[in-house]
Amino acid sequence: MALQLSKEQLSQIKQQLSATREESHLVIFKSVAKQGGYMHMITDYNTFEQLKNSRPNIEMEIVRDIIPVTDNLAYWAVAQDTASHMDPKDKHMQQVAMDIEQYTNKVLKENKLPENKLPEA
Repeated sequence: MALQLSKEQLSQIKQQLSATREESHLVIFKSVAKQGGYMHMITDYNTFEQLKNSRPNIEMEIVRDIIPVTDNLAYWAVAQDTASHMDPKDKHMQQVAMDIEQYTNKVLKENKLPENKLPEA
């Protein structure tokens, strides 16, 4: 994991995550593929609703609503934000994607959900 945050940065990010709950809280949802596999993902409630409505052929359900703001969730949010501002061809994109996957699994574990299977390196 390449992300490094100071205690002050971590605290500030957690405060921002808590403040954004007023607009749209974060959820963990399960996306089930037709082939039978599934994956858990984290997003805000409004984005979940948009995804669910725009992809009626994919089964999606919220498995944890209003997830607690933890250090791991803060790191996940930083990784997500970093990826959203990167060029997909950036040489660091693969590391950021790995960070997202690893912190997603840490948040899943904190919420007593099975971890997503990570691709072999």
